[in-house]
Amino acid sequence: MKAEIVSGIAEGQDRQEGTLEAHYYLDPAVTEAEKRHLLHETWQFACHESDASAPGDFYSFTIQDQDYFIVRTQDGELRCFANVCPHRGHRLVEGHGNKSRITCPYHAWTFGLDGALRGARGLSRRSGDFDRFKLIPIALDNLAGLLFINPGNNAAPLREYAPGLEGQLLRACPELARYVPNREGAEFGHTYICESNWKVMLDNYLECYHCQTAHPDFNEMMAIPDSRFSLFPNFTYQEAPTKRKADNRAFPLDLDHDVLVGTFWWLFPNITLGRFPGTQNFYVSRFDPLGPGRTSRYTLSLKPARPTDAGAEERDRLRSVWTTKVVSQEDRALCENVQRGMAQRGFQHGWYVTDPEDHGISELAMRHFHGLYRAWAADHAPRPVTA
Repeated sequence: MKAEIVSGIAEGQDRQEGTLEAHYYLDPAVTEAEKRHLLHETWQFACHESDASAPGDFYSFTIQDQDYFIVRTQDGELRCFANVCPHRGHRLVEGHGNKSRITCPYHAWTFGLDGALRGARGLSRRSGDFDRFKLIPIALDNLAGLLFINPGNNAAPLREYAPGLEGQLLRACPELARYVPNREGAEFGHTYICESNWKVMLDNYLECYHCQTAHPDFNEMMAIPDSRFSLFPNFTYQEAPTKRKADNRAFPLDLDHDVLVGTFWWLFPNITLGRFPGTQNFYVSRFDPLGPGRTSRYTLSLKPARPTDAGAEERDRLRSVWTTKVVSQEDRALCENVQRGMAQRGFQHGWYVTDPEDHGISELAMRHFHGLYRAWAADHAPRPVTA
């Protein structure tokens, strides 16, 4: 079946005349609405559970300009709080470490690891104030060892929000629960700034129509026409087989030990997860808008606690060099060029190319993303101004 240019969005939703309008990639008011009413209200990746593995361990972080920390209580429960003292707003903790209690550096208000106020000069336990002045709780969920927060505290649990996702992750990577953060050397996947809208970057991630043209090394290694996308409520799954060649222009593959079929997921709105071909691995990325035309991609990479074979570390290094120096640079250039094109007066929106039988040239997953985004934008985002 030949690919056809079509209008529309995700299956089962009302059709549109084309892709998302350029307005949604350019308007600062849209970006502000996304940060306040989309990203704040959905599940955002925070860290790995090993970042707070023992009672008293805490890990602080910032997501979309808001500060949080995760702590493991004495009974082993993981909790998340806004990193701010309810007394006068001072930041409570820095970095990561271990504490038996949380004490504000400003006026020494002290809180238990469960967030309850334990001591404050000038306040009496008998007054009832201690029950009022608790740390601000943030919803926390654990997906196969990956910790997510919902700042708005109103999203359904991840297993309801994305039913079946955790099972897919564990089927693709049965050892995931025993993987550890890969912090040595060049970070596979790495964190970087791209001068484009976060949705441009996800549009690019969600289709491999461009891969045969724009990623020659990747195309030489992968059997792109054999890739498959599957669409689910609030997420997508892609299976991308390699050509099972040991020698490749990108990096070498060990056919006995390495990942030979890439598996990639996208979780609405701005999270990606996957296993890239090559040495055993898993990664999760969060795409944070810094402005309409600027995005930070934060990535955590995981690996087996012990190398699978004697050559694994060197192959992992070669893959890291390639992902950092080649394919990421190719994608960055593509996304930044698209962002510039969005600002051209003659461009209003693009068009989808779909082929149910050839996912190597299909933009079905991107259309699924746009459908979910349009459903949100209908109630929350400023509309394009029409002449």
